Parts: sequence; C-alpha cells; structure tokens
Amino acid sequence: MPRLSIQFVFALTLWVSLSAQISRAETPVHAPFSKAVAPYLTKNCVHCHGPDAQEGDFRVDQLANDVGGGPSVNRWLEVIEKINNGEMPPKDEPEQPTAQQNAEVVEWLAARIEEGRAARLARKQPVSFHRLTRDEYANTVNDLFGVQFGVADPSGLNEDADWHGFERIGSVLSLSASHIEKYYSAAERILEEAYPTQPVQKQVVRKRALDLRGGPSNQEIEELEAQGLADKVRVDMWPGHEIQGGRPGPTGDMLKNGGLFKVRIQASGLKPPGGRAPHLTFYANKIDRLLFEQDILAPEDKPIVVEFLADLPAGGHNFQLTNDVPGPSNLPRSGRSGRRPFFSLQDGRIPWQIKLTDEEGAPLYPFLIVDWVEWEGPLLPPEIEEKRARFMPAKDGDMEQARVCLTRLCDAAFRRPAETDEVDDYFAIVESEIAAGADFRQAMKTAMLAILCSKNFLFVVEGDLEQPQADLNDFEIAARLSYLLWSTMPDEELFALAREGKLRDRDVLKQQVDRMLADEKAAKFSRDFPRQWLQMHKLGMFPPNKELYPDYDPHLERSMEGETYAYFREVLEKKLTLREFLDSDWTMVNPRLAMHYGIDGIEQDEYQRVNLPTGDPRGGLLTQAAILSLTSDGTRHRPVHRGVWVMQSVFGKSPPPPPANVNPIEPNPVDSPKATIRMKLEAHKHDPNCAACHRKIDPLGLAFDNFDAIGRWRDVEVVAAGTGANPPVDASGELPDGRQFATPHEFKQLLLADIDAFNRTFVEKLATYALRRTMTVDDRADMEAIAQRSKDADYRVRDLVEALVLSDLFQKR
Repeated sequence: MPRLSIQFVFALTLWVSLSAQISRAETPVHAPFSKAVAPYLTKNCVHCHGPDAQEGDFRVDQLANDVGGGPSVNRWLEVIEKINNGEMPPKDEPEQPTAQQNAEVVEWLAARIEEGRAARLARKQPVSFHRLTRDEYANTVNDLFGVQFGVADPSGLNEDADWHGFERIGSVLSLSASHIEKYYSAAERILEEAYPTQPVQKQVVRKRALDLRGGPSNQEIEELEAQGLADKVRVDMWPGHEIQGGRPGPTGDMLKNGGLFKVRIQASGLKPPGGRAPHLTFYANKIDRLLFEQDILAPEDKPIVVEFLADLPAGGHNFQLTNDVPGPSNLPRSGRSGRRPFFSLQDGRIPWQIKLTDEEGAPLYPFLIVDWVEWEGPLLPPEIEEKRARFMPAKDGDMEQARVCLTRLCDAAFRRPAETDEVDDYFAIVESEIAAGADFRQAMKTAMLAILCSKNFLFVVEGDLEQPQADLNDFEIAARLSYLLWSTMPDEELFALAREGKLRDRDVLKQQVDRMLADEKAAKFSRDFPRQWLQMHKLGMFPPNKELYPDYDPHLERSMEGETYAYFREVLEKKLTLREFLDSDWTMVNPRLAMHYGIDGIEQDEYQRVNLPTGDPRGGLLTQAAILSLTSDGTRHRPVHRGVWVMQSVFGKSPPPPPANVNPIEPNPVDSPKATIRMKLEAHKHDPNCAACHRKIDPLGLAFDNFDAIGRWRDVEVVAAGTGANPPVDASGELPDGRQFATPHEFKQLLLADIDAFNRTFVEKLATYALRRTMTVDDRADMEAIAQRSKDADYRVRDLVEALVLSDLFQKR
C-alpha cells in the first residue's frame, strides 16, 4: 500500500475513534426531552396550556426543550413546583398521571436544571451596575456633605421605577438623558449649599402673632404696643384655619441661599372631650413638602414650644401653617373675630360667632392657638462643618491639599480606594479651571461636580472586568451591607475593616450587623424594606371618595403608613418572629389611627404598642389599615387586588396579568337586589380564561371582606344602588389545597400553620432587596440554607437578617 494511503487510513481510523469518543461523551446518559417529558406534557398539559387554550397566560408547548441552558429555566421550575404541589394537572381532570409518572418528570426536569447551572453562571456579566435609588442618593449626599437634598421635590430627582414594589433592582433602574440632567443640577445645588460662593450669616427672625394673623391697622398695632399688649396677642386657629404665604416664613433674604434652618413655634392646643386634638402642620408650598406635623396639647396659659429642622433649597419660599383637623371653619362670618385682637377664649365671643366652648369652658372643637414662629439659620453644626472640611482645602490655592481632598472624596463617594489615574483626571479639572481664570474654591467645586456625576458614585458597582470574580471583594461587601441596613454609604469603621480585608470573616460580619442595627440609621431599613416589600407606594394612589369616606384625611393616611413601619421596627428590635407579621394580639398606633380603630386612651402623638382585646379582628400586617387601603380603590374594596397582594407578599407568587377585554364589575342595577362584590366575582369563575387564576386569587382577598376600602370593620357590605337590605359580608373561602376558613382570623391561622412557606418568601424578598436583583433558580440552594437557619432560630426576624448577611449568597455577585 502506498505511503500516502497508509497515512490516510491511519488518520481516518484516528478520526473515527476520536469521533466515537466525542460522540459517546456528548451523548446524554438520560432519555431525551422528546421521550422523557414531551409525551407527559402532550397528554396532561397542552390542552389547557397550548395553542387552543392558555390558562393563566401560560403555554407549556412554547418552552425551550433545552431545559437547563435555555431561556425558559424559571418557567420549567414553575412546572416542577405545580406538579409537586398537586396543582397540575388539576384534580378535576378525568385522567390523572400516576405518582410515579409525576416523579419521573420532576426528577428529569430538576436534573437538567442542575446540569445547566455552570453554563448559566458562565454567561453572567463580569461587572454589574446598580443605580442608587433617589432615597439612597439623598442619604449618601447627607453623609458626605451634611446636605439634606430634597430628592422628591418638584426640582429633585426622577421617581424610581419598581419591580413588584422593589426600587433597587439594577436591571430596572435605567439611566436616561433626563436622569443625567437632574443629577447634574442636583450636584450643583448640593455643592453650592455645602460651599457657598458668598459667605452666609446666621440670623434669627421671630414672627409674632400680629405678623401672622393680619387684620389690625398700623395705628391699632401702635396702640397695642403703647398698652403693652402687642406681645400678648395670639392667633386663634379654628379647624382647617391656615396661615399661609410669607406670613409664617422669615422676612428678608434669609432663605435666599438655602441651607439648614431651625423653626420654633409656641402654641397651645385645646382638645374637646372625646374629640381630636388640634393638629399643627407646617408645609412648604413651592417644594411640595410637609416639613412638620404634631398634635398640640397644652393649656392656654401653659403654651409649649415645638421645633424642627428643615433643609431648604435656595430661592423664594412660602409656607402654610394649618390646624389640620375637620370642624367648623373661621372663614364664614360666624367664625371670624373681626378686627378685634384675640387674647384668650376666656374673653368670650363676638355676638355673631358660633360658640367656642361649653358652659364649663371646655372647647367644643380642636382649637389651636399660636403665639409666634421663629426661624434660625442657616445653621452649620460642628459635625456638618467637619464633614465639609474633609473635602475642601483650608488654605486657598493649596494644590497639594487639593489632591488630598479630591482623593478623600473619591474614596468616600466611590465606596472604594480610588485609582491614581482617576484622581489625576479630577485634579486636572482643578488645574484647567484655574488656568481658565476660575478661583481656587470654584475650581475645586467643578472637580467635585464631576465626581458626583460619575458612574462610580451614581451606581453601586460590583465586579472587575479585568479579573472576573464570582464573589464580592471587601469594599463591595461593605457597600452591600451599609445599603442594606442603613440605605447609605459605609461609615469609617466599615471602610477600615474593608481595607484590612476582614469583612469575609463571619465573626466580624456578625459584630457589624449587631453594631449597625443598634445605630439610629437602622431606622431606614425598618422603613425602606417594608415599604418596598409590601408595595406601600400604592397607599393613597386612589384617594378615597370624600362623600363615601368623610373621615379619611391625609393625616390618617400618613398614620396608616406609619403603623406598618413602626410595627416592622418593633418586630425587628424586640427580636420577635415572622409569625407576628401574619397574626398578633398587638399593634402600633398614634392618636389619629387609634381613633380610626376605636381604641381609647391614646393621647401622646407618637406610635406606641397597644394590646388588642380578645377577639379583635386586627393583629399582624394583613389587617392593618394601610394594607387594606392600598389594595382598594377610592370607592370600594377590591378582593382580587387584595388576593394578588397576598400571593405576592406572603406566598411570593405573581399571577399572570388578566386576559384582554375582561368585562369589569358593573355597578349594581337600581332595580335589582343588592349584591356584594363577592357575588359579582362569581362570573369570573365560569369564564375559562379567568377561572384557573381566580380559583387561587379570590379566596385570599375575600378573606378580608369584613374590611372596607379604608380598613374599617363591617358586618354588612354597603351597596349604594339596588333593592332590599345591604347584604351580609361572607369572608369564607377555600384554599387551592382544600383547607377552608370562615373568618379573617381563621384564614390567618391557616397561614401560620404554613409558616415555612412564608419563611421562604420572606427570605427571597429580603435577598432581592439586599442583592438588588431578582432571585433565580441558581440561588435556591443558598436561600433554602438561609430559610433553614431562620427556622432553627424560631423564625426570629432579627436572626433571619443576620443569617442572610452571614450566608454565602450575600457575598456572591
């Protein structure tokens, strides 16, 4: 045989051998999808989730056959869960697969998902960017410069987009031209307040009652001063009375440059027996911001002084001081005191005025009496002055210190040690500005402006493009921990531990969790996390109809919201368990909310823990007025919305959107018997496009039918139109697993019996908040480990937070 032929045969033999080995290596040892899964789906699933019908807007026939490596991995996980839970195929299907068949399909799908894990992780980007939310931006700027920038003001920052309530998801927080413009403007104003171009002198301006109320002429004022009575005149503020415009604000150009101001108000507040206390609110109109509110309880002859701090932007302002309670107004003639100065209720009334007190002298209405309003500022407390001095050289023109200060600002703002070339770029800005004729201080501010507009400040950056890592470095751990528990940048202790490389040590991390939760800044976690987890941004989205709910007012709405945050904080700080979120025999109320709930004896205007009487339907989060109101609209309760909220917040499941062209619930015809919303929802159960989802959603919302749109208890549902009596409420239901309940309390007991399911949901919600991304199938093992640690600690929320921080998941990108 010729030499070439021998070589060819040898090469061919080698190729065939290698091909066979490669083929054997690539040939899966398991049955293919077409044999292991497809027949099962065709027989049991496709007729409801295929081309002819799409119950729950879910088509199983369109899922990728590459189960572990394709784009449908999370959907395949849903299939596994529904088979395991016995939801699919539905129990009413005439032909049911055997338990063995279900197990084989689940085992095959789970194995393919696990096999695809490495490939999915390999596709992960080496660097991730998570834009700061506007609240985090404000907190970080305050930590850097001591400037409380109003991000929610009309001229502040854009509202953050959310994903199921969470505002911290990096993939959702995009960056548009509008964002960049807002960030630039914000940075300019922040730096001008911190380092004003012109020196600002502190002033103290007091507006006495004659300045606040108006009315007397200059001659009458002179007469009062001559009699020594000018400083004894007071402002009588009936319910709803407002002092507005420039009157409650300071005179002159005191606010021209903005800054931090202290406002003091001397006032008395008289509460009628069994009624509401006068409620003082102080509002800045142009920036649409409530600066202060408090119930005022003080006798006429013993006024109190309340004070608050307000960080105001530069420019003109007008304010509104209000006795924000319902009652007869002083605007009609029957309420006015004419031009006669007011000194005391004991002086009696003008003949045309309605009565102010009863025969014993007790007030008939919530009556507020204001003596004066005093402004002091701009203030520069030592701790704020120290913050600002770190980034601005003390000596004008000191270029060496300029580099030191810029390095210090870059390190703090970027939340990591700055690279030398980064600092060089910002130092070059200072040099070029000075060369162009700018003064030294302004040149420094221009470089600072560039730092505050850098992606390294505006984004929490995790990862390294040149050296991809699966885990966070110490500085990234410090940032993740501080934005979790404080919603702001790390403090110096965290930075020091990061520089020493100690934040991977679990013992050190545990010490830091203890320290940080004990700090007053942890109050931000007790507000920001429940606000996002529970989707509290929906509260007030549909203001209740004033005719249907005349008792509802902004003060009540804020009190509802405050209850939820105070409740979460109490559970966290007192080391209570997840069970308290589902049901309890206590809650947190202030006087306004206590009145709404029918709880007596609450006088002090702060949230306080109260024990609920035996049999009270409240307790836990689900029956708090805020939750019941945010899942309603402005006219009625919405059982479906409430059910969806329970699915998302308690069970961690999101139902698909409703199909198009679903008929809304129509108002009750005037000539038909009055019907509850529950009765009208029955129609959806007979629509095949709606039935599958409504069987799961409706019972979760109908369990709370005893509560109206603003969270008040009722035994009958008030139906505006129709014939006959208002129908009784039916809050009974049946869960998909067959368990039944008749009352809200019984429903909550069923949730408590399944505490492990809620534990897993809470872990996922907390991890989503902490890691600033959605959880995936590849996080499940880590989350199960955290859930087990929570269970071992009897589901204590404080321990669960610690378990997350100490977990492997927390240190992963």
